[in-house]
Amino acid sequence: MEIKEILTRIGYVRNKANLSAREVSLRMGMSPQYVAQVESGRIVLTVEKLLQILSICDFSIERFFSSNIDDYNVDTELKELIESLPYNKKKNIIEFIKK
Repeated sequence: MEIKEILTRIGYVRNKANLSAREVSLRMGMSPQYVAQVESGRIVLTVEKLLQILSICDFSIERFFSSNIDDYNVDTELKELIESLPYNKKKNIIEFIKK
């Protein structure tokens, strides 16, 4: 994942939480412009600060780094359901999807 996509995803996460960049910055104990500067690439983001932003926005790191951030919950539910099936039912699903 490129840094540009990580910065874009930070904005996505923040917007999903209905929080302004200023609000997240203040909750982090940073200057009011901190998150806006991170999102624009003017400040280098540390892993610690990324985890803090995700925590404030109540957003899992697994979802943040998933291949499809929008479909993560549906993908996770589907994966769990399929994993709980017996082998023969999994094979039936594969055959059905291939048709």
